[in-house]
Amino acid sequence: MKSRIIFAGFVLGIFYIIFVGRGAWLQFFPDQRLITVKKKNFETVIKLKPRRGIIYDRHGRELAITVASQSLFADPSLIKTPKKTAKKLGQLLHIPHHRIYKKIKNKNRRFVWLKRHISEKESHLIQSWKIRGLAFLEEPKRVYPNGSLLAQTLGFVGHEGHGLEGLELIYDKILSGEETKVLVRKDAMGRPLFSDINTNLMALRANGTDIYLTIDSDLQFFFEKELKKVMQKYSAKSALGIIMAPQTGEIMAMAHYPTFDLNHPFHSDPGLFRNRCVTDAFEPGSTLKPFIISAALKKGILPTTHYDGMKGQLSVEGHIIKEAESTHQFENMTLREILSYSSNVGAAQVALDLGDDFLYHSLKDFGFGTKLGFAFPGESAGILNKTPWKELQLATIGFGHSISVTPLQIVTAYSAIANGGLIKQPYLTQSVFYKESGEKKIFKPKTLNRVLTSEQAKVITVMLISAVSEGGTGVKAQVKGFLSAGKTGTAQVVDSKEGGYIKGQYISSFAGFIPAHDPKFVIYVVVQQPQKKFYGSTVAAPVFSKVAEYAVRQSGLSPVLITEKNILQKTKKQTQAQNHKKPSRDLSSEKGKTPDFIGLSLRKAYQKARKEKILLKIKGSGQVVETDPPPLSPLPTNKNVELILSE
Repeated sequence: MKSRIIFAGFVLGIFYIIFVGRGAWLQFFPDQRLITVKKKNFETVIKLKPRRGIIYDRHGRELAITVASQSLFADPSLIKTPKKTAKKLGQLLHIPHHRIYKKIKNKNRRFVWLKRHISEKESHLIQSWKIRGLAFLEEPKRVYPNGSLLAQTLGFVGHEGHGLEGLELIYDKILSGEETKVLVRKDAMGRPLFSDINTNLMALRANGTDIYLTIDSDLQFFFEKELKKVMQKYSAKSALGIIMAPQTGEIMAMAHYPTFDLNHPFHSDPGLFRNRCVTDAFEPGSTLKPFIISAALKKGILPTTHYDGMKGQLSVEGHIIKEAESTHQFENMTLREILSYSSNVGAAQVALDLGDDFLYHSLKDFGFGTKLGFAFPGESAGILNKTPWKELQLATIGFGHSISVTPLQIVTAYSAIANGGLIKQPYLTQSVFYKESGEKKIFKPKTLNRVLTSEQAKVITVMLISAVSEGGTGVKAQVKGFLSAGKTGTAQVVDSKEGGYIKGQYISSFAGFIPAHDPKFVIYVVVQQPQKKFYGSTVAAPVFSKVAEYAVRQSGLSPVLITEKNILQKTKKQTQAQNHKKPSRDLSSEKGKTPDFIGLSLRKAYQKARKEKILLKIKGSGQVVETDPPPLSPLPTNKNVELILSE
């Protein structure tokens, strides 16, 4: 008996040693298969969304940021009183309680979202209830500090944090960054320990890429405010506009009204989400005339070439083309006067002289009828039908009908006149900063093609200055202390359903740049279907004036035109003293002689030149100190006079 006990003990001892040894072996030399089983049963991989990158304006002001937010979820299997819980949550979160109850009544479900991105107050209150089965997960939330500012351009993200519209959609991948995969413990029920995520893992989120735009948020705000005012004043359907830096193609503002709150986009009409500056095309009216005149210069037609005013009526293929007003019955007009008076009859004759093929290719060179490669979804090419054209179509294109263009195309084409003849590719993104690597990518200006010589661009600029001077249609676009250049536009609204035009409905516009002698801002204003007045000279030109004045003042540019209202009192007194000492000058000019421009401001010099039908070339800024040829000397046959100005 004793020997049996000893034998049994010996056997048990052997097994004990084997088990202990095996345990020690697994402890110090674990089996890979067991490690795999352990990970499968007690660990899981959680994907952490990165912090979405910030979008800044050109000055580093935040336009779109990401903040931490609490999202409420439930484990229905742990909730003891689902009906009571649903009623309490529904009342607090302003959600129908039956919707919440439907989510939490199924005990077989282990995870359901109840509400994403709740407020801090709501979170604290729910936690104070201490209801088992309710918990929170910290999630990133997209916030737009300026509300509706730049809404159609910025776009917005959805509940899952992905871009749905605008720049948020275009740059979604780089703004979002890469997900971080983290190993998290699971409890006995196989559920991730969310306490680990909230307390230990949030700091492990990667950073998305930051984007810096060319937009000036101050300019954008002022522009949107002025569009709102003009829309309300004239009970218009909508208003929009763009500001571009002509030397680079940078978009400094892209404004729309009405607009929507980016923080609550789904409370608004989806029709407001579209960036109409890029996607919508319409007949531009007389704002196209500078490009008709530009084509004439390119073909060798002289600025002094005269066209018959036809007493305000031109017959083409049995149709009568009239001036905007029946009282406008111009006589012989030069190219400059056609632009200054905004003569439809004159512009139609110029177009007919150019011919359809030449005009088609010239307009194509300016970017009409083609996409500009602007990095934004839905860019429209507009409508520029291929040739051959009927005579009537050719004539009406001369004054901006039978062609559709986008606001982006117009502002780009005017920039070519302002910068000396170069089509610059418009762009919105200044730079991209990759936080994780510290790398910064800078976007540089790109020239698409040259459409005018610098001399031709100067001639058109002089004509556009004349159009904004006294006697021109754009006089209300003037800015005190600064020389502006531009053109008004009034076009009928196309009836897309029935064809033809909608009776009594118009698009009022103005396109121009400032300062005219050294352009820094090209501004295009469009007011769609104003109800009280409709001429671009009345509706849109004053908006240009206000926005342009704000732009030059904000940028620190000094006034170049001397008036009592735009200079300091000290300068005013000095000027008055100089004028008192200087004998009065006879500003009249003899026939065939060069007028005396000495001492005149640039605006007055242009007014005088316009009366004498003289073409001016400008050097410098300020007042005229010298002319070539000298005053009262024989006037050249081409009537070109160079003015040298000095501060």
